[in-house]
Amino acid sequence: MDDERRTIRRNTTLVAILVASIVALGPAATHFVMSYSHIRGMLEAEAEINARLVRGLVLANPGLWQFEEVRLKELLQKRPRQKTHEIRRLYDLKKKVVAESADPVLPPTISYSCDIQDGGRTVATIEIVRSLAPTATTTALLLTLGLVVGIFSFFKLRMAPLRTIEAVQRVLRESEEKYRSVYESLKEGLALYRVIPGEEGEVELILTDINPVCETVFGFGSRDPGRSIDEICDGIFAPYHGKIASVLRNNKDVSFEMQHPGRDRFFTVTVFRAGGDRLATLLEDVTAEKRSAEQLERLAYYDSLTGLLNRRMLLDRLEQTIGVAQREQVNVAVLFIDLDGFKVINDTLGHEAGDQILIEVSERLQRSVRKRDTLARLGGDEFVVVSTYDKEQNAGYIAKNLLKCISGVYGVRGREVYLGASIGISVFPDDGDSSEVLLKNADIAMYSAKNHGGDFCFYRAELNQRLHQRMQLDFDLRRALEKDEFFFEYQPIIDARTGRISAVEALIRWNSPEKGRVMPDVFIGLAEETGLILPLGEWVVRKACAKLREWQEAGLPLVRMCINISGRQFMQGDIYNVVSSALKENGIDPRYLELELTETCLIQNVEETTKKLGMLKELNVSISVDDFGTGYSSLQYLKNFPIDRLKIDRGFIKNAPHFANHRAIVDAIIGIAKAMDLKVIAEGVETVEQAEFLKARNCDGLQGYYFYRPLAEEPLVVVLCSQGDEEAPPSHFLATRVLGPIENTLPAPFSATRSADPADKQASDPPSVVGGE
Repeated sequence: MDDERRTIRRNTTLVAILVASIVALGPAATHFVMSYSHIRGMLEAEAEINARLVRGLVLANPGLWQFEEVRLKELLQKRPRQKTHEIRRLYDLKKKVVAESADPVLPPTISYSCDIQDGGRTVATIEIVRSLAPTATTTALLLTLGLVVGIFSFFKLRMAPLRTIEAVQRVLRESEEKYRSVYESLKEGLALYRVIPGEEGEVELILTDINPVCETVFGFGSRDPGRSIDEICDGIFAPYHGKIASVLRNNKDVSFEMQHPGRDRFFTVTVFRAGGDRLATLLEDVTAEKRSAEQLERLAYYDSLTGLLNRRMLLDRLEQTIGVAQREQVNVAVLFIDLDGFKVINDTLGHEAGDQILIEVSERLQRSVRKRDTLARLGGDEFVVVSTYDKEQNAGYIAKNLLKCISGVYGVRGREVYLGASIGISVFPDDGDSSEVLLKNADIAMYSAKNHGGDFCFYRAELNQRLHQRMQLDFDLRRALEKDEFFFEYQPIIDARTGRISAVEALIRWNSPEKGRVMPDVFIGLAEETGLILPLGEWVVRKACAKLREWQEAGLPLVRMCINISGRQFMQGDIYNVVSSALKENGIDPRYLELELTETCLIQNVEETTKKLGMLKELNVSISVDDFGTGYSSLQYLKNFPIDRLKIDRGFIKNAPHFANHRAIVDAIIGIAKAMDLKVIAEGVETVEQAEFLKARNCDGLQGYYFYRPLAEEPLVVVLCSQGDEEAPPSHFLATRVLGPIENTLPAPFSATRSADPADKQASDPPSVVGGE
């Protein structure tokens, strides 16, 4: 590099001197030569002119012209440029001045002589002298300026290439530094190799350089440069030598994935040409991506909580098992397991406790199933076992073992909880020939087992039919709600003191185009499960308020309208806004609307219940507890809840006149209610003995078939209109006139004994549901 630099410096200096000399001397010399030639040409022309003038005088006066000094001087003074200083002299043959015209002339000078001839003979010589001082001055100025420019050009030309070389070298250094910076800061490992041709087309790759990542991540050593690629990193690249060398033959980049056994890492290797006889390998650590892909695959095929197979993997394994069963002529049992009581544990102890139980259940199942069986978790508290066996009775035996394994006490958060299970079983090939069908049928059988109190159940075709009927019922219910196919029947509540109707309970019915009049025990349970109870319950509230408005506008004597509120509607729905908006829309007095709730509903979340009941009481509606005594009765709840009435369950009323225990319960309920200033209503009054018994104990209201069956709106209106004055008792034959004869004799209230018609009992409404009696 230094020799090249000196050579360039020498050549540049010579060129600079040459160019500087040309620049310095060229203009001055050119100007001087051109000016000199121009002046000489002018002198020659003027000398010729003056010579002709003098020759004329000589010819005119051949002998005496020499004595015509004055005229000669005049002739010499005739010049084209009078301001230019010149010396003009006329010499004879003896070089004696005959005449002259002289101006002061600064040296240096230039002169020109011309002979004057007479008849071919020279008789005199004329000479013109002019100063070269102006030309010399200008030439000197040009020379000075040229020297300045020349010197500048010299240094400029001499230094420019060197500076260019230095700039190029600086750029190269900066480029190299940038390359080195990028090279060393790469997250990927970059190794450079020199290719050394070998025998028979083989090549050897010698490591020449590595970046820091190769050392810290991929295990290259600081002494590895200079070694063969087959030797570095304990020879992990040796199996890939041919693939790496193929880049030289095919001139195409090559990528492959490899594992570093010593570091338990995965990385991809990209091989490419690095120019000339060099190759480069780019090593990218893909361990995290590899682990993520494995984790995604695990999430795609395995349950994240228990580590068991998920539904997708289960169906795949089930298909494989079916294929094996077809070849080996064996049966396949699909056992669908659902935990009993798990929701209660989740709701009371929390989801973390529920997850802990699910993990323990999965561990118990893994210990119970055989290695060749398939165990999976579908989600929630649902598990599936796929097992092959020779005899059908073995499926029941497997189910019993699984139940024995699952059922029992679980310890969680310092508490012990009991957990059971229900199992549905479907069998290949009898119950289906595909994994989806077998799993669906096992699920159907599991629901049948759960509905019958647990244990296990084999799939039967009628179970599927029942499920389809249930789905159809759900569809019909939703359509019925859209088409407004529901209506009310009303069962009066009698004031035990006056014998008059003090309230009516609105009971929901469904007028199905296909099934006719459908009672609530057919559809309320399904509505609760599917969540349809929320819009249905809202319909009940709005319909009841609308009816109260109609009756008020018609001038009917108003009585309280009692409607049943579902537990799910009360806890999950926006009951306050529904009731509030319905009252405002219809403009009715809130005192005539009574909401009936069950004990079970009220105690699910005491704090939330207290808050919601307080908001409802702000609307000034009445609140009663339905079926009191059958749930978790507590004086603490009665004290905290803003309740107006208690309705004694019909189960206590039926045998109260005959059994002391039932009498004691009824007496206790009435006594508690009176002590807490609550009204008491008895449900299911069917005989005169029951009516008299309750009246004697100061029960406030009586409701049952002894007085009225549920009435349509038209008969109810007749009954309300025919009650007469407030002090007058209702007609003994009112029910007969409105509903037709129920028996041969219709007794007056509290005066005769009568049991409810069995047909009426069959048509009774289920307790504790929307629209139930």
